[in-house]
Amino acid sequence: MTFAQRRGKAQGTLSSIVYSFKMSPPRPRRTELKVGRRHPPSLRDVADPTALDRVFKALANDTRRGILAVLHDHGGYLSSHDIARRFDIPWQGVSRHLRLLTEAGLLICDVRRNERAYSLNREQLRRVPGRWIARVAAEGRRDKEGRLVFDFAESD
Repeated sequence: MTFAQRRGKAQGTLSSIVYSFKMSPPRPRRTELKVGRRHPPSLRDVADPTALDRVFKALANDTRRGILAVLHDHGGYLSSHDIARRFDIPWQGVSRHLRLLTEAGLLICDVRRNERAYSLNREQLRRVPGRWIARVAAEGRRDKEGRLVFDFAESD
């Protein structure tokens, strides 16, 4: 018996084994679960997703939260130099944190001669993260069809 004959015999044997193997029928798929909401309400109505990402990224750093606390406690505008003096990091680091907070819309920057003065943008704080947190914490009410409804009236 030649190599080719042995190879053909082995292939035929292997293929007969493969083709004679029967697979079990596929399992039936699960039916829909009755637990939870079918179409949960979207958070898109509360705030723009990119604005939320920028704000929560800005709030994720301890130094930036500290800058917001300093401005809150002061109650008005503070120069970047006055803010930087309160932290144990280089001025350039504080400047970068101020830039990120300003880009997120959490600070208002007022350029005065040779310096910049910063204050809290309370409206943005209430509108973006405040409304999002209120939305997540709210229980809502059910309409006639059993869906959850949330009312987010602007409160000023």
